[in-house]
Amino acid sequence: MQIGICQNNLFTCTLNAKVNVSLYDTIDSVPESDWLRFIPDGNPLLQPQYLKLLEDTQKGEMEFIYSLLHRDDRLIGVCYFQVVRFRGTNLLPYFPADTPPLQRGLGDFSSVDRISGKLKKTFMNLSKGIVRKVDIPLLVSGNLFITGEQGIYFLSHITELERSYYLSHTIDQIFKQRSNIKASLLPDMYEPSGDFDTAFIKNKYNRIYVEADMSMLLNSDWHTFEDYLQAISSKYRVRAKKIIQNSQDLISHEMTADEVEAQIERFYYLYKLVADKADFNIAKFPKSYFADQKRLTPDLYKIFGYHLDGVLVGFMSVFILPNKTEVHFCGIDYSINKDHGLYQRMLYDIVKYAIENNLRKLHFGRTAPEVKSTIGAVPHPMYGYLKHKNPLINAIMGIFTGRLKPREYTLRNPFK
Repeated sequence: MQIGICQNNLFTCTLNAKVNVSLYDTIDSVPESDWLRFIPDGNPLLQPQYLKLLEDTQKGEMEFIYSLLHRDDRLIGVCYFQVVRFRGTNLLPYFPADTPPLQRGLGDFSSVDRISGKLKKTFMNLSKGIVRKVDIPLLVSGNLFITGEQGIYFLSHITELERSYYLSHTIDQIFKQRSNIKASLLPDMYEPSGDFDTAFIKNKYNRIYVEADMSMLLNSDWHTFEDYLQAISSKYRVRAKKIIQNSQDLISHEMTADEVEAQIERFYYLYKLVADKADFNIAKFPKSYFADQKRLTPDLYKIFGYHLDGVLVGFMSVFILPNKTEVHFCGIDYSINKDHGLYQRMLYDIVKYAIENNLRKLHFGRTAPEVKSTIGAVPHPMYGYLKHKNPLINAIMGIFTGRLKPREYTLRNPFK
């Protein structure tokens, strides 16, 4: 159903245009022709069928909000949001590790340094205590399950400055209508943009930094996996061949929806082993998702299963999109991972699959950046905006969010 129509004279000092925001809580209520007008061709991750699947599989866990924006009675854009339960413990891995104050001279610390170090440590400990108590409904722009899917689409002539104001305005209207939502998050921004930043900085959003997105461009001269192996240095080529040798007892094949469903408990167990290790994970799939998604988009969604002695020990799933291959979710039996090189074997197999199917960009997401860098993936820094609608709480959040940093990893470059 449609859950509201809001009108407001938006930032008249900057933009001389009236913007109407229509909000919906199911994709079935959104005029399909209006929605599809803005969705990139061939992207299954924002098609109504996929969004409906997410709604069905996340009942009781997540809410959805879709918005259509009209300016002067003309449809100019659409935005997509998810509402999840956010717990502050998700932020604890981003707190900086305790470090001593600046060392001077022959190992002595000045009194100023000692006091400064104690104050910083006390402040961070107090902040952690406050953060642990956070448990609120959070409005998230885009799709939490896909890195980079921001869910923000406007007509091409709408400027970055206008987009930022319109999106900020839409969030304000959602806050007014949904009093239970306490904060908003815009994740997965790749490069800070002065124009796009304007509205969010002006409206007291706090910029946050998250793990880099890892991706890999495949050389158009690679026609076989052997071509890839010849492009990396001897050190990494020896390593790759050793992993392939150690993993030769693993039997892999592309799984059907029926095969996934037949092993649904094992499949979900392996998925949970990986999902529970993620630093920042505020949404999870139910057991039925993977088989349902495979049935919905059988040609665009691939699931590769790995068996050892007849037992499913891992899987890797990917979306085949028009301009990239999106590595989605995986499952790993960590008890055999080291001896059989399971995870790295899966990564090499995805590279091989992409080469053999003429796919030129692999998008790996944010987890395990060090391992992914060893096969050739490179990081793309990411940031986002976070705001609590209570001004005082938001100001307190702003004090410590600037100090929150992703974990640091030693990244590799395997190429010659």
